[in-house]
Amino acid sequence: MSKNNMALWNSVCETDPQYTKQVNQRGGFTAIGAQSQLRKATEVFGAMGTGWGVKTEHIEKWDDVGLVIYQATLWYMDSDKEQHYIPIHSSIRYQVNGRVDDDFFKKVATDALTKGLSKLGFNADVFMGMFDDNKYVNNLNKKYNKKKDDDKKKEVVDI
Repeated sequence: MSKNNMALWNSVCETDPQYTKQVNQRGGFTAIGAQSQLRKATEVFGAMGTGWGVKTEHIEKWDDVGLVIYQATLWYMDSDKEQHYIPIHSSIRYQVNGRVDDDFFKKVATDALTKGLSKLGFNADVFMGMFDDNKYVNNLNKKYNKKKDDDKKKEVVDI
């Protein structure tokens, strides 16, 4: 029996452009709506806390430079109900010029989770730079707009 090592990756690698936005900081990049990524993980693995989640969260503050380091473990259940683990981490400045960012923990935890899911292939097209290609994005827009139109047609019910 042959195993398709790319099955999960291929099922989650493509991103609907409506869940992205262009960020004009640090040279510019495409950001993914984190909530859409959580929705996709729930679709694939089941509810957070049951089919996937985060555990062993650890946060460390480096007060001398105003930096927070976040480390945790992303876990998920495969189709055979076997649990798998991925270390995740991120850092963020929680203090700049004496001003503390109230949302630093949410930001650093979300960033780590997004990066962790990307290791499984979630939104790989964004992380691989394919969203820099207008033709690629235009094709995705056409594809996802057609899907939405088809879904709307299915909603119409004759009585």
